[in-house]
Amino acid sequence: MAPVSVDLEPLRHGAGLRDILTYERICRTPLYRRFLVLLVTVLLFAAAMLVALWWLVRSEFLMVAPILGLFVIGYTVLAALSFVWHTVLLARRVKIAAFAWANGWAYADALEDNRRPGAAFARVAHSQERAVVACADPRLPFELGIHHSVARGQGAATIQRPFGFIEVPLPAPVPHIVLANRRRSIIPTLGLGRGAARMDLEGDFASVFQLIVPEGYQRDALYIFTPDLMARVIDLGSGAEIELVSDRLYVYLPANTRFDRAETMATAVTLAEEFHRRFAARTESYRDDQAGELAARAGVAVGLRGQRLGGSGVSVMAVAATVGVLLLSAGVTAFSLFGGDILRTFTG
Repeated sequence: MAPVSVDLEPLRHGAGLRDILTYERICRTPLYRRFLVLLVTVLLFAAAMLVALWWLVRSEFLMVAPILGLFVIGYTVLAALSFVWHTVLLARRVKIAAFAWANGWAYADALEDNRRPGAAFARVAHSQERAVVACADPRLPFELGIHHSVARGQGAATIQRPFGFIEVPLPAPVPHIVLANRRRSIIPTLGLGRGAARMDLEGDFASVFQLIVPEGYQRDALYIFTPDLMARVIDLGSGAEIELVSDRLYVYLPANTRFDRAETMATAVTLAEEFHRRFAARTESYRDDQAGELAARAGVAVGLRGQRLGGSGVSVMAVAATVGVLLLSAGVTAFSLFGGDILRTFTG
């Protein structure tokens, strides 16, 4: 089968004003989020702030309350910086869209609450995927984008760190296996895999990755994650994580992954093609010997015990934020109760 030819040229050029306006029209961006509308809003706000600052100076009120002038200048600078950052992110999405359209692939500026079977997508109250590229070519089926969400915590919503992802379909369902990164966690694995086996890989791989596998499926995981495949994972970078769930493969990447750069996109596409080919060869004939005769006759490829890792992952960032809030609350409470006595002790 001939390899897929990919045109990376659109990623090697910056996005101009005409490109941005065309992109917003094609993606049907709401009027209040349009580039020109935001630009006019920021300019009007800056003009209003300058008029307010001029009035404060003329009325000599600024001499009495200089903090008001700092607020005026600060809000103006903040609005300008926010617009610049919005423009930078918009220009990056324009380049990714141009790349997708040049190759005849599907593109979406934003997908709301797009439920995927991966563990990183499961515990969310609301999610949004930005700059999603999808290729349906059977030689290179994949989707990629940046995922943003609010994760569902213990009775309340908590913050979950954004991440990049590449989704590749598999020819057959496989056990739920997570290749967790010891150095940089992307998947919320805290509490994931209760009662599961945690396997250390051989050689240098053990210092970077750890396999989380349903108990009894250790041999299946080693059959899939061979040393040559692990070497390719290392080539991708020490910040990646991988998850196999149902008939999907997910490669998770840090949120600052720049898919708008030609080199990064070329690596991502090559990775998707190679992983699709390699994992397909390792999983297309997979059958779960533990599924039982009844499940086998019913066409169930993976037994119930292997379909999902036990427990639910919790974001480390969410835990840190919760601990920080609790410590702050404890500090405020302690100061309100004993602060007076402490101050009297220090003042003699």
